[in-house]
Amino acid sequence: MPTAKKLPSGAWNVRVYSYTDRHGKKIYESFTASTKKEAELKAAEWSNKKTARVLSDLTVSDAIKGYIDAKRGVLSPSTIRGYDRMYRNNYEPILSKRIKKITTEELQIFVSDLAGSMSPKTVSNVYGLLSSALNFYMPDAIYRVSLPRKMKKRDTSPSGEDVQRLFKAASPELKKCIALSAYASCRRGEIAALTFSDLQGGVLSISKDIIQSDDNKWILKPIPKSDASIRKTPLPDKVIELLGTGEPDERIVKYANPGSITECFTKLRNRLNINIRFHDLRHFYASIGAVLGIPDNYLSDFGGWRRGSSIMKEVYQNNIVQMSEVYAHKMKKYFDGLL
Repeated sequence: MPTAKKLPSGAWNVRVYSYTDRHGKKIYESFTASTKKEAELKAAEWSNKKTARVLSDLTVSDAIKGYIDAKRGVLSPSTIRGYDRMYRNNYEPILSKRIKKITTEELQIFVSDLAGSMSPKTVSNVYGLLSSALNFYMPDAIYRVSLPRKMKKRDTSPSGEDVQRLFKAASPELKKCIALSAYASCRRGEIAALTFSDLQGGVLSISKDIIQSDDNKWILKPIPKSDASIRKTPLPDKVIELLGTGEPDERIVKYANPGSITECFTKLRNRLNINIRFHDLRHFYASIGAVLGIPDNYLSDFGGWRRGSSIMKEVYQNNIVQMSEVYAHKMKKYFDGLL
């Protein structure tokens, strides 16, 4: 709330923003009183009444759009695109409801209906955006909504054999991409942004990313996905040899954008009948690091995960089927010895 200012007459005045007219001019309400405290109290009462009037008319549609617009400057373009997509596709049954009147029962029915056609994770994401929007405008409101239970999926990382098959069958440019992801834990946007100036003395410096903007155009982002993504990763000698040399500003990989990498990889994967995504190559990197006993802090630094994050352990360090068999055999042999 603005602070009252003393007028030449000795009275106190507060000006509070009201609205912007059609010519772009900001209109203010003025409150004058004999004391500073009284002027500020009048302004606060008016502001509270205005907020109540606005909230009484605000719909779920208004709230979600307002929340997304407020976050455009601080969230990544990919997150905003996901929010926009969810807004367009998932909230039709409740868009016209007034947020001041919406009840826990209505929200629970909405969530339960979603659960009939969506995975628990998707339902959680859809309700998460709605909950954030409601909390943004009504921080004191409390809703007790039960979400469908997420079933923990036991993933497996690509095997070393799968990675080798993909690598051997790939084109020269795609070979670089596979090697940078599987053996250096690079994301596809980071790969597309790399230049030869980023490769010095066998160490790859990752400090930028190519992402899609709100209008779906590929743009260069000065920093990668997060602060933890800014890192230096040692490369195997064979990978350094594969990448070759070039001018400092020359791109290491010649694909136009990350989408092209995914498209070419998907065609190769389908041809070889290997059911993995390009991003799963990062799972392979993290899992091999765990198998080799690399301490988590170092592995996080190399791979671009935040230190102490559970994401690397819970999501990326999946079982490698071949290694599971090796360890199972070791345990069987040990117990046989005891017996």
